[in-house]
Amino acid sequence: MWISRLELINFKSYQHQVFEFPSPTQGKNVILIGGMNGYGKTTILEALYLGLYGKDSIIHLARAGIKGDVGYPVFLERALHGHALKTKRDTMSVTVQFNTNENEGFQITRKWFFSPKGDWKDEEILIYDTRDGIRTQTRNAEEIEEILDQYFVPAHLAPFFFFDGEEVKRLADHNRVEQIKMGMEGLLGVVLLRKLETRLQQYQTNKSQGVPKVDEEKHRQLLEELTQHEQQMEEMQRKIVLADGELGTLKAERTNLMNRVMALGGGGGDIANARDIVEEMTHAEINLKKCQDNLEQVLGSRLPFHLISQEARDAYVAQLKAEEERIKWDTRKNSLEPDKEKFVSRFFAEDAPQFNPNLTCEQHTTVVQRLEAAWESLFYPLPDGCAEEIVHDYIHGMKRQRVIGLMENLSIGAQDILVFLEQRDSLNEKIRSLRNRLSKIEGIDRDGTLTALKAEMDAVNGKIDQKQNELSDIEKRTATLQVDINNGRSNYQREHEKFLKANPVKSDVARAERVCKLISDLIPSLYSLKVNRLAHAMTTVFQQLSHKKQVARIEINEAGKSRLISFEGNEITFDKSAGEDQLFATSLLAGLAEISGIKAPLVVDTPLARLDSNHRKNILNYWISDKSRQVFLLSQDKEIDASVLNELKGSIAQTYLLQHQQIGNGVGMTTATKNTYFGVQQ
Repeated sequence: MWISRLELINFKSYQHQVFEFPSPTQGKNVILIGGMNGYGKTTILEALYLGLYGKDSIIHLARAGIKGDVGYPVFLERALHGHALKTKRDTMSVTVQFNTNENEGFQITRKWFFSPKGDWKDEEILIYDTRDGIRTQTRNAEEIEEILDQYFVPAHLAPFFFFDGEEVKRLADHNRVEQIKMGMEGLLGVVLLRKLETRLQQYQTNKSQGVPKVDEEKHRQLLEELTQHEQQMEEMQRKIVLADGELGTLKAERTNLMNRVMALGGGGGDIANARDIVEEMTHAEINLKKCQDNLEQVLGSRLPFHLISQEARDAYVAQLKAEEERIKWDTRKNSLEPDKEKFVSRFFAEDAPQFNPNLTCEQHTTVVQRLEAAWESLFYPLPDGCAEEIVHDYIHGMKRQRVIGLMENLSIGAQDILVFLEQRDSLNEKIRSLRNRLSKIEGIDRDGTLTALKAEMDAVNGKIDQKQNELSDIEKRTATLQVDINNGRSNYQREHEKFLKANPVKSDVARAERVCKLISDLIPSLYSLKVNRLAHAMTTVFQQLSHKKQVARIEINEAGKSRLISFEGNEITFDKSAGEDQLFATSLLAGLAEISGIKAPLVVDTPLARLDSNHRKNILNYWISDKSRQVFLLSQDKEIDASVLNELKGSIAQTYLLQHQQIGNGVGMTTATKNTYFGVQQ
């Protein structure tokens, strides 16, 4: 598949622009769009997201490294071209046409309508089948999600294919395991499974209305609370992504300020020393966050159990094991229950030998009772090791085994906590010391510029501290909310089982419940299905991109944490450069895209920023390696210059050059010239 046409009307700096792109054939799969910073490269990426996915695109913009930290209406109102309303143009639109094969495809147009004051009022979606570039059939607007899922890229997978190459490098931070987990959840369809589970639960509640129930109000209330907590969790995860992106921007701003201070001689002749201090301070802050996370994990997950006596824990584990045996025993008994009914029916249906005389009603009842008693004797008394009663019925499926394993392997000593506390104090002291050293570096300040820059850098450092505290607070609240969700789900499932037992006639409700339970048991097991494939795919890409041949493989555990492993089998703990961060992030996205099995175009904004010549060559070779995949590179003149362009020449299918002009009152207009790239004519 490939994108064959993109049309923007009144979208940001574009008044009306049509881009046309050929199919990736004859080894030419690269679309190169050049433009200076601020000329509208990122707008093309935003237009693809907004045009295809609408309001669902806002959170995906953040995951793709684009600042989408406002709501959908505000984003649209800011995107409307500045002179549109003055010239009576109250409509903004994006049209994306993509081909599924050489002749057929789809055209999707999304229009947004605004009031005379610029407030967003409504939107319209137009979908057409196309053949040989001509619209042939109108589709229903409600089909857009199905069409994108089946023929293009689902919304939750879009950040693997359309992203900002520089900003998305924060995915490489090993502490941001949430990003990897979100990627895995999108890849595995966990988001869709959870939506299905919620809908099935709501279906069960609605379907069962009007039938006598067991505490119907409590049942409904538990579902509402669980749904509310899950919605809050989605919002928390969105805030984590946004805060993480803002933190990355602030750190980049600090690095820029430091470079400006150095350029003014602020290092007192010892520029390398000052830069080293900043880098060391950055790494210390990252390690401090890791230490704090580890400490909270130990205190939150294991310490509370040590406040319970050993005897109580042993009794709890013994009860769980006995219940496990009881469940197995009951399962066997229930599986044989249909055979009992068949046996009894067959017993009385036999003609020979005959009862002589025939049984009276009382005798018949006595025989049935004896058969029942004989059958029950096969199962009672219970064998050794079986629980007399299921006390912990709120634990289901594999969770019971995991709880047993957790309790049996529970171990924590005071020394474990002291080590983390000492490490945290040491890192805090190191950060304070480094800041003091940095502030003592003598500079040259003839006109006050250096003093102003240092004051600005202090302000940025304060914002970084504030944002790190904010991010830490969100993550703590997220962890607490996850506990509430787990408890709420257990309480709801326990109450719902009672609900179903009280309504056996609801066979369709029971089937929906079984599907919900299957989803609940399935989701924790899904990660293990893909982490090994993801790690293998990432390793292959990373080895292609990096000119250092130190990494033998990348490992990812089911919690989303990744490690670089050397050829000697040891974890590589060296600090990665900014370029290697970007290579790691690129490897992650490429790995996720590969195992998704989707052959969609790649659209990469700022693909080569801050990469040295070796890394640039490697990553370019990777972009053009799959000749059947269309690749859009949105670049400024310093990224893909004349020499790099010459290397890409044989793979370029189309070029555009973005040019910008001011048209008054701070409003600009971007136009794109075909077959041109920074003075080079195709």
